[in-house]
Amino acid sequence: MSPRKKTRRKKGELSPTLKLLPWLAVAVVALAAVLWLMFRGRSAGDQAPMEARLVELAAAREVASENIAADDPIRKVDGVFVRTWRIAFPTREDRDGFVGDVQLEGAERGAEVSLPEDLSAKEVRVGLGLGPEAFDLRLAVAAPRPTQPPPTPQPTRAPTATPRPQPPPGARGRLAILLDDGGQSMDLVPQAAALPSAVAVAILPFLPYSAETANAMYDAGHEIWLHLPMEPEGYPNENPGPGALLVAMPPKDLRRTVHSALNNIPHVVGVNNHMGSRATTDLRMMTWVMQELKARNMAFIDSRTTTRTVAEEAARAQGVPTNRRHVFLDNERTQAAIRSQLDEAVYRCRMEGEIIAIGHLAPETVQLLAKELPGLAKRGADLVPPSELVH
Repeated sequence: MSPRKKTRRKKGELSPTLKLLPWLAVAVVALAAVLWLMFRGRSAGDQAPMEARLVELAAAREVASENIAADDPIRKVDGVFVRTWRIAFPTREDRDGFVGDVQLEGAERGAEVSLPEDLSAKEVRVGLGLGPEAFDLRLAVAAPRPTQPPPTPQPTRAPTATPRPQPPPGARGRLAILLDDGGQSMDLVPQAAALPSAVAVAILPFLPYSAETANAMYDAGHEIWLHLPMEPEGYPNENPGPGALLVAMPPKDLRRTVHSALNNIPHVVGVNNHMGSRATTDLRMMTWVMQELKARNMAFIDSRTTTRTVAEEAARAQGVPTNRRHVFLDNERTQAAIRSQLDEAVYRCRMEGEIIAIGHLAPETVQLLAKELPGLAKRGADLVPPSELVH
């Protein structure tokens, strides 16, 4: 019997066993985490908010707080708020172990988890989907810090905080609230319709419930605005939805799109932009849009999705009544955060005279407004429709 021939690997080629080592390491870490959670006995009802849990998992991997950049940035993708977190780990082993931790945490919460295909990359990304919000985790290994001698302590005086100026006694202001993203469903429409009639709703065009939402809110006495989709930075990965205005559109197509969107929503008194961080920086495009709005006697509110926007400038140049969003109510979808932003809106309207606050037709926002708006007048804020604050 002839001896069995050995298969020779090419020079530099890793053996199948070595290729599996990184994944075996992640599997071992994941198994250890499962055992730890089982013996710890943490119940599903005791789950901390996801952001707090991520900080806890990172701290367990020796990540210092300065190596966590949370919500850098927050962006909206297909109706989901995506929160980008950048985390730098002391070692690659800590980073890979954290990937396993997140996978287990996601499974426990019923979240959608997307894992990196290649753990050997300098930076890996893990996705975590939690319904109306998602986390885009970008995980790297921190560069070692050079050793430096400790600085010589210098005597310093504790800084004194500058007190925030307060409104004069009895100061009052006008506050308008506009709730975006109507038209996606009818679930919240009855609760939104029960809010004070000065609260307006901005409805996305060409959705299954766009016209139905507009009619129901209008019948309840609320103003109807068109939430006009516009091209964002990062398009097409970030899609503003049907009927979007794109920078590359010829003027004729752009004007036709504006015209169609206005006709799709009944009872419209004005327009504000949905996304548009790219489109609203283009003065020529915004001029064409404002010409169409002027011809229809429409107002425009700049949602200010970028600090480089020229939309308000273009509106004034074309004689379109306009204003801007001053406070964003629900970037963070918790009752405490929304209440804090509403407090900011009340403070600013009393200081500045008039303020427009924009939120979303979301459960947390509608519930908070239902509780807080009845007492707004006693706090010095007079609730008015957005159309009263465009000039």
